[in-house]
Amino acid sequence: MDQIGSALEETERLSRIVENLLTIARLDAGEARMEKVHVDLGELAAETTEQMKLLAEEKSLSMRCYARPGVYVEGDRSRLRQVMVNLLDNALKYTPGGGEIEMRVRVDEHRAILEVADTGAGIPAEALPHVFERFYRADKARSRESGGAGLGLAIAKAICIAHDAEIKIASSEGQGSRFIVELPLSNAEPGEPLTPQPTGTAASVKRD
Repeated sequence: MDQIGSALEETERLSRIVENLLTIARLDAGEARMEKVHVDLGELAAETTEQMKLLAEEKSLSMRCYARPGVYVEGDRSRLRQVMVNLLDNALKYTPGGGEIEMRVRVDEHRAILEVADTGAGIPAEALPHVFERFYRADKARSRESGGAGLGLAIAKAICIAHDAEIKIASSEGQGSRFIVELPLSNAEPGEPLTPQPTGTAASVKRD
């Protein structure tokens, strides 16, 4: 029975990997279905943080959200939530008990800024250029223990690109990490219908 249970767990793990790879491929090709609406980024961040607080408490971590209300962007609400979940999940995996995780939403000129910061292990300088690559894991031993496949950050980046957004990281080994997502602010007033956008068109990639 143990062997059957292990085989089922491995099958489920492989299915999740395949599903995540398909998600990335569709996003990269501009074929992922997205319904872009007015999204209050601060409200969404607060909701997502609240939903994941229990996971933080189980690891004796503090998780807080400091979000400015009324920061509107045009995007797919479920996809933007997925970015937040993936970034918070990454912080949960690499922050030891007693540590802190913060989500922040603010405005910088004409951009909405979403930040997820932690007091975790941080990332070595040589690994920073690779953190958004598929299957890349800076700490392979701990990633295996946590069940990570190294796709969460790759998915987050693909979603950001599809929203004409940029995702960056600032991290030092032993001093935690900070992920920064910059999105265009919505030009329309809340409640105003969005101009229909063609589907199947990939957004341009922003690079430093």
